[in-house]
Amino acid sequence: MILRTILQGVLLGLTTTSCKEAEADKANDGFPRKPVKIVVPFGPGGDSDTFTRIIQKAVEDHDLLPEPLVVVNVPGAGGTIGSRRVRNAAPDGHTILNLHEGIFTSKYAGRVTYGPEAFRPIAATAESNLVICVRDDSRFQQLDDLLKAAAEKPDSILFGMAPGTPTHFAGRRLESAGGKARFRMVPSGGGSKRRHDLIGKHIDVTPFSLSEFIGFEGSGIRAIGYLAAERHPSLREVPTARELGYDVVMPHVHYWWAPKSTPDTVIKRIADMLEAAIATDYVRGKLAETKTEPLFLRDKELEAHLASREGEFLDVALVQYEGLPDPVGPVIVLILAIGTWISVRGFNNKEANKDSPFDWRHALLTLAILTGYLISMQWLNISYPIATMIFIPVLAMATGARSPGTILKITGIGIATAWGCFFIFTKFLVIDLP
Repeated sequence: MILRTILQGVLLGLTTTSCKEAEADKANDGFPRKPVKIVVPFGPGGDSDTFTRIIQKAVEDHDLLPEPLVVVNVPGAGGTIGSRRVRNAAPDGHTILNLHEGIFTSKYAGRVTYGPEAFRPIAATAESNLVICVRDDSRFQQLDDLLKAAAEKPDSILFGMAPGTPTHFAGRRLESAGGKARFRMVPSGGGSKRRHDLIGKHIDVTPFSLSEFIGFEGSGIRAIGYLAAERHPSLREVPTARELGYDVVMPHVHYWWAPKSTPDTVIKRIADMLEAAIATDYVRGKLAETKTEPLFLRDKELEAHLASREGEFLDVALVQYEGLPDPVGPVIVLILAIGTWISVRGFNNKEANKDSPFDWRHALLTLAILTGYLISMQWLNISYPIATMIFIPVLAMATGARSPGTILKITGIGIATAWGCFFIFTKFLVIDLP
C-alpha cells in the first residue's frame, strides 16, 4: 500500500512537472520574468568576461531589457563546466551562455560529449582574430620561417596552448597547412600564463587574441603572423598566414547560446536585445579600443556561419568521433537486458526458485526502479534532488522495507542525501547535476 502511494506520488509529480512546463511555455510571451543570468565559463577579467560586461552595461544604460543581466563566472575545465551548467538549465531564457570557439574545440578534443548541437544559438556578436607571437629575440621573423623550421625538425619547436581550446586548434591548423610541420604542443594556460611562459623561454611560440596582444605589446613579445583574411590596421607590418601561402583563418567570435528547448519567442527577444546593444555608441567605442570588429549574425545567417566554422575544427579534430560516447543510453539498455534475463530465468525455473534465496521478483523490481530513476533525469528533465529523494525510499521498499518508521527514516535519509549532494556539488565543487 505504501509502495503504491509513493508510485502514485511519482506519477503525480511527473504530471505536475509537465503542467508547469506547459505553463512556462505560455508565460514566455512575458519574458523575462526575473533577472537573466549570463554564464561566462571563464574567470573574471578575461576577454569573454570583459566583452560580456560591456554588453551588460549597454543593456542597462539603454534599458534594453526590463530585468537586469547578471554575469556569472563559472571557470574550469576549459569552459566545459560553465557550458554544461547552461546545457542543463531550464529552457526558459533566464540562463544563457557566452562562449567563443571553445564550444567547438571542447567537442573535437574529446573533452565533452556535446557541441553546438546541444544548444540553441542566439547570435554571434563581434570578432577578432588570433595573432601568432614569439619572443622579441626569437630567430623567427615571420610565420613562414616558423613553419619551415617545424617541418625541417618536427617536434623541436614548443607551441604553447591551452589543451582543447582554440589556441590548441590554431597550432593544429598551422601544422596541417604547413604540410610536414609538427610542433611539440606544450600545455600552458590562459593568455597571461602563456605570455609568462613565452618570455620565460618555456615555450617558443603561442597565439593570442588581438586584444590580448595589444595589451601585451612592448612586454617582450613580437607578432609574426595574423590568422585573418586580411591585415589589421593596427598590425600593418604583420602579414596574414594566407599572404604567406598558408590558408589558416582563425576568427575569435563571441557566440551566445541558450538551452536546447528554449522557445523561439525567447530566442528572438534575446537576439533583439543583443543587436540593439551592439549598435550603441558605447559598445562600438569599446570594440574599437580592444581592436575587435563589430559583427552581428542571427537566424539562418548564423546557422550557415556555425556550420562552416564546425567544418574547420572537424578537419583537424583530435578525436575521430563526435565527442565521447554517452553512457546513459547503453547503461539503460544493459539494465533492461539484465531485467529480461532475470524474468526469463524466473519464469523458466519457477519451481526450482521456490527454495532459492534469490528473489528474482525483487531483483527485477529493483532494476525497473533504477531504470526509471535514470530515465527521469535523462529524458524527463526531473532534477537530481527530486529524483533522488523519491528513488531512495522507493528502492528501500522494493527490497523489503515495510515498517512505517523505517520508511520514514529512509525517506529522511533520501531527502538529506539528495539535497546535500546537490548543494556540495553545485556550490562547492561547481559541478552541475541534472
